[in-house]
Amino acid sequence: MEAQTPESGLRTDEVRLRELLDREELFDLVRRERLARDRRRFTQMRECFHEDAFVSTSWYHGTGADAYVEATRKWMGDRQPGTHWVFPAYADICGDRATVESPAMIASRPQVHGIEVDVIVICRFFSRAVRVNGYWKLLTFRVIFERDIMRPVHHDQTLPIDRDVLTTLRPSYKFIGYLQTSRGVKLNPDHLGDDRPAELEAFYAGESAWVRGGERQAA
Repeated sequence: MEAQTPESGLRTDEVRLRELLDREELFDLVRRERLARDRRRFTQMRECFHEDAFVSTSWYHGTGADAYVEATRKWMGDRQPGTHWVFPAYADICGDRATVESPAMIASRPQVHGIEVDVIVICRFFSRAVRVNGYWKLLTFRVIFERDIMRPVHHDQTLPIDRDVLTTLRPSYKFIGYLQTSRGVKLNPDHLGDDRPAELEAFYAGESAWVRGGERQAA
């Protein structure tokens, strides 16, 4: 059967193949970046980012791929790193620009006030990507928080938190927020989260406009 022509309103096999390759390359990129981070493969992690990348996570907010990777190296130090599970699900591609959204979970087992706890963050990773010399690079990396869980590893122990402090934190990232605050992080109260749907809707609208040629600013 012959491929349909663009005039018919259907995509040709060539167009479909290009779209498939782009989507798979983007999905591979976002998985590879988090795996490299978790495994402390910082050179590989850096290769995934555009040099001017903007990053916003529970502990970091800034521009510049080299700065973010070096900050990650120092942040992890001798600490047992959390593990990121990434499930890329949607790519919006327009020429050499794209956005990618990935349901994700982050699992860690830190100590809070001397008590070992399990922390699970349920979230989505959202990135802009640009094609540079034939290769996709992450131009942004942002976490969209849904909810999180903290529980003692040993169930006969009490969760070591100040509940008055906990009530002041956003419901979409209150436990990871509490943990990062206990580590000395100045917590950003305005991260993207499902508990602020109007802000999230405006964010998505802006990202859709950017893919189709809007302004590049992301912070």
